[in-house]
Amino acid sequence: LDQVLVIDLSQIKIYGKNKHGLPGGHMEENETPDQTIAREIKEECGITATNLKRADFFITNYGKVVLAYIGTANNDNIKSEQDGLEGIPKWVTKSEFEKINIDENYYKFVLENWPSK
Repeated sequence: LDQVLVIDLSQIKIYGKNKHGLPGGHMEENETPDQTIAREIKEECGITATNLKRADFFITNYGKVVLAYIGTANNDNIKSEQDGLEGIPKWVTKSEFEKINIDENYYKFVLENWPSK
């Protein structure tokens, strides 16, 4: 079953009910973008992503510049290594994804790059 990994932000009061995001974060000193996304996925989701490649970039509705990646995971057993501090990771199907509250640019990017068999 083709699924996409999202971060459920509903537990974080400033975001509100059913708000979601994608794994990611800020670069640390002397870190490349590729190293950043691999580290962030490990921290936020507890998995090692493979075949990561830069796919696009865009600016969110609130002015954040996003360098967007696609990739695969060999393990679907996800758990935040940060005790959910930055949200709870979860796999969603396409029909589930289409119903979540997520930035419109994230939404468009994910649907345009939806995994296929």
